[in-house]
Amino acid sequence: MFEETGIKEKVIEEIRELAIVYGIDKVVLFGSRARGDFRERSDIDLAVWGGDFNRFWLDVDEKTSTLLQFDFVNMNGTVQKELSEVITVEGKIIYEKVYELL
Repeated sequence: MFEETGIKEKVIEEIRELAIVYGIDKVVLFGSRARGDFRERSDIDLAVWGGDFNRFWLDVDEKTSTLLQFDFVNMNGTVQKELSEVITVEGKIIYEKVYELL
């Protein structure tokens, strides 16, 4: 599913695992990698909702098996309307927490 982003599946899985560890609600890939017009060294843009954002981004940046740079947007804070719209339109969901109904 993420082959067209140029990001190895192992890196996607590592991001998902860290999202679970830090109680993240949702992670969305956006930017050139989501659109498919990235270059070899393009960064990985991630929008993140919920959980422990600071520890999540630190571990993603340090522990994933890629040398690519990450750019994070904390969607729990103030986000420019234009950026939020871009994320909604072009974003690809990497992880979304599943809630069970009781």
